[in-house]
Amino acid sequence: MIKIISFVDSFKHYDEPIKEFQKRLWKQVEFMKLKPSKRKEINEIIDEESKELYKVLEKEKWYKVLLFIDSRQLSTMDFYEIIEQKQMQYSNIIFIIWWAYWVDFAIIQNSIDMKISLSPMTFPHAQAIMMLFEQIYRVSCIKKWVNYHH
Repeated sequence: MIKIISFVDSFKHYDEPIKEFQKRLWKQVEFMKLKPSKRKEINEIIDEESKELYKVLEKEKWYKVLLFIDSRQLSTMDFYEIIEQKQMQYSNIIFIIWWAYWVDFAIIQNSIDMKISLSPMTFPHAQAIMMLFEQIYRVSCIKKWVNYHH
């Protein structure tokens, strides 16, 4: 099982593609939306959201991967190999998508097993969610020897 976690308000313009990938993945991927902080000060938002994420991660005994722009970039085949390897060891993987005001890494660092980057470019959170779903779907096609382009 794979779980994607992100602090999300809305992503209306990416809703349909995300739903399409969720449908294609047949409940293999759970999407957990966390409510963004309502605080006004950025440092308060970072602190509150980091602590909330820490609580969620501490409950999960899964392999935890943080998507972080300044981290290792993977090819699709590298991504496939990591998922295969980690699911054999842990069964379940959680991907955490970075949000608007960063995270206090000192709060969550002991809860993170790996950091990866989708790209050195910055994307809207909804687009990063959609891109991650697409790559997970592509990995599922590789696993099943199914042609991705149909």
